[in-house]
Amino acid sequence: MCSTFQDIRKSFASLRVENKQRHREIASFLNVTEVELIDSHVGVTKLESIKSFPNLARAIRLKPSWSNIIQDIQGFGEVMSLTRNAHAVHENLSFYKHASSSDDVGMLLSDELTARLMYEKWEFGYLFEECKSHVLQRSIQFFDEFGVPVHKIFLLPHSHHWYFDELAKRWADSNQEPGILVQEKLEPDQQTNTGALTSIIKERHTDQKEIVDAEVAQSLLLSSKELKLPLIITVQSNGAKQSHDGVLDEIRYHNDWLHLTNQQFNCHLQLNRMPKICINHQESPFLIEMSDDEDFLLASITLSTKASPGDTEAWEGLLEQVKGRELSLLE
Repeated sequence: MCSTFQDIRKSFASLRVENKQRHREIASFLNVTEVELIDSHVGVTKLESIKSFPNLARAIRLKPSWSNIIQDIQGFGEVMSLTRNAHAVHENLSFYKHASSSDDVGMLLSDELTARLMYEKWEFGYLFEECKSHVLQRSIQFFDEFGVPVHKIFLLPHSHHWYFDELAKRWADSNQEPGILVQEKLEPDQQTNTGALTSIIKERHTDQKEIVDAEVAQSLLLSSKELKLPLIITVQSNGAKQSHDGVLDEIRYHNDWLHLTNQQFNCHLQLNRMPKICINHQESPFLIEMSDDEDFLLASITLSTKASPGDTEAWEGLLEQVKGRELSLLE
């Protein structure tokens, strides 16, 4: 484990520039959280970062005024929003024009993106810039109390990069020294009683959910693409729920990930690593749900509310075909 902030910065530069590793991979290798990886770059001046080119990287810690900062993101114009968990990544080109101002929960509603932002789960926020393939990449990154990313926003080449310094002037925290306290995430107690009511509800709806394997889920998505069905594809982190509504242009499998794309959107699903994939026949239209061992919903796919009656019939027909097979019921 790196012992100083300078050690972390040097290792980050080497692994990022030379090995092309992602933030998540670098943090794991250095045995730090992602937020500690980013926070180690707090206090690096613009001059210092320029001198270190092409290993440029610096961070600016933000005040915890999350709803106001999200409202100000519209100043960048079009950006790429990213929400992810261990087995699903959701990337969407979008404008943050219609952000609600609640301090607890924020909503983004637009043609390009729908997102629910649970600000009560947000603990740390940063402006971050680094040199990536000799191009300056700027982002705004938010993390929970355990140092796990909850939501990230990346500037595009045509975004308003001049606004980066403006946002820093408005929302930079007064403390720009590296070093934060991150809570340790405890393993969930497998013996915890979920409660009688929860158990009754789960038991009542058992026959409405069918476990499917990754191959079946992939087949359903391929069929929906061929039929040009409009889908709502959602990925959830501990502090954000991000959805895209549209028709998929391409589905491909590469390096253990299924990639779903169109011009505005990319979703990456690691289906083979997801503990539970099921079809929920209780919902209308039917819903494909992907959860972890603690029943946290990692991702979901359903038919768009803009779908035609013919689309609805085709979608439910696809999922009904699965219902007729010999499948295990959700325990």
